[in-house]
Amino acid sequence: MRHLFSLPAFLLASSVAVAAPAHKAPAGQQNAASFASHQTVTEKEADGVYDLSGLPHFNGQVAQFLPSSHGSVVGFILHDGTQVFISPDQGHTLAGLIKPGDTVDIRGLKGRTLPIIRAFGLTSPRGRGMQDTFIAMPRQSTEMIAGPDLVLHGEVWMPLYDLDGQLNGAVLKDHSVIYLPPREATRLAAWLKPGQTLYAVGTGSSGELGVAIDAREIGPASNQMVGVAVGNAPPPGPAPGSAGYDIIPGSEGH
Repeated sequence: MRHLFSLPAFLLASSVAVAAPAHKAPAGQQNAASFASHQTVTEKEADGVYDLSGLPHFNGQVAQFLPSSHGSVVGFILHDGTQVFISPDQGHTLAGLIKPGDTVDIRGLKGRTLPIIRAFGLTSPRGRGMQDTFIAMPRQSTEMIAGPDLVLHGEVWMPLYDLDGQLNGAVLKDHSVIYLPPREATRLAAWLKPGQTLYAVGTGSSGELGVAIDAREIGPASNQMVGVAVGNAPPPGPAPGSAGYDIIPGSEGH
């Protein structure tokens, strides 16, 4: 005997079948899958293989990028003045990931006494992230890439440090960056303190990511600038007005 279904019964059965929910993955897996589907190729390659969850966690609002004198990015500064550094090869990924004003999450190591963080992982407020590849690219010297001469002047916002925690320049209140070799920065440290007026001339870059130079001359005024020793060249001597400026080396015994 053939079984017949009435039309209302058939529609009811069909609606139940359509409405039956498919098996749903846990919320965490869904979020991970959604994040992965929106990652760029560069971000996926930057994920790395190391678990950074054991590293200290920090967050803060980005005040500005830290541009290099060659046009790339070496990190950024938070509004509280903390300088955050990344590997040199991560600069272009960082510039496409965050922007000034963003509040970012950071996995990394904080300086013992200095306001610096070595970042190994970053997450933007839009959920995208990058992880250090732990590959150190060779740093290019000013002899390899030399931009135009730029003149910077203004009030110092903060002294600038490098990945090793060495003083190596200053950030001005207009967000421009002046780089010095660490030995020269130490010699001229009095000029790099917050609130000091600073003039500097050197080769560098100026673009959307910021302005930065490798200083060749620097001073508290345009008519008081001194030369800066580059690389391993001997320092030019004490700064004008400092103790020992008028002393000629080797003349003390005469």
